[in-house]
Amino acid sequence: MDEVRAEIDRVDRLIVPLLLERLTYIAQAGHIKGDRDTVRDQWRIEDVVSKVKAEAEKLDGNTGYIEDIYRHLIEWSIAHEFVVWDDVNAEQKRTAR
Repeated sequence: MDEVRAEIDRVDRLIVPLLLERLTYIAQAGHIKGDRDTVRDQWRIEDVVSKVKAEAEKLDGNTGYIEDIYRHLIEWSIAHEFVVWDDVNAEQKRTAR
């Protein structure tokens, strides 16, 4: 069991930096989008889910597992992007006065 846990920890050490890198791009999107209504983009959500499921399928992996994780990740990312968008636009309103 110790070896299995050590491998899980190793994989987590690889995943965390990638998730944090992904989050930087989510924040960039929050700075770029001009309209709050464009933060949630259903087409893009389905596009991302489709791509990650296809990648899992190529690897003969559990597509349901990947879809569930990504749908949660996307929802969290959208919530974060709304916060960034709101902060950026509140600051722009303050400096415009």
